[in-house]
Amino acid sequence: MELYPCKSGLGLMEPIALIDHNVCLIQSTQRIYRRVVYFEPRPPFQFLNIGAIAAQTTSARTRASDLDLYDGEFGQYRWFVLDDVQMRLFVPQTTGKTVGKNLQIPYDMNVMSRDPDLHLTEFFQWEDKSAYFEAANVSDYGLTQCRLVAMGYRFITEELSAVVVNKIKAGTENCVKIPVAGSAGRMQ
Repeated sequence: MELYPCKSGLGLMEPIALIDHNVCLIQSTQRIYRRVVYFEPRPPFQFLNIGAIAAQTTSARTRASDLDLYDGEFGQYRWFVLDDVQMRLFVPQTTGKTVGKNLQIPYDMNVMSRDPDLHLTEFFQWEDKSAYFEAANVSDYGLTQCRLVAMGYRFITEELSAVVVNKIKAGTENCVKIPVAGSAGRMQ
């Protein structure tokens, strides 16, 4: 089974790793080597309501604390917007996702019709290194709420021994590479 981010075999979201798989969580320049001991699905749930947003304004960056996990855990999430706003994702607060040289590309409520499997919204979060969201109301009327729904998987991991880590680094042991909170956009 090939394991990589944004995978959907028959259209449904698939976990990035399975029990007993080794993972390399890439956090900025740091590599965290772990083994998955348990995972569980998280059905769709509303994880954030930024609240009212006046016409033609942008909200403050809001922490999505309902996505936080315990020590040694990481999450794989896909999400969508319920209300007519443009959303920007930051994982963590200062690192924008979907960033180009001159533009951070926002998500809107049409992402469901353009990308029904939500591949383009997938991100990973390590422990409680929270994702932050910023909403822009580009309409000419105020909004009373700005709601986001997520779904995905929660993975519980344990540390790998130095022997296994050395085998992964030497290329003799398999490992799924996952960019988590704090990643600077490009994978090495």
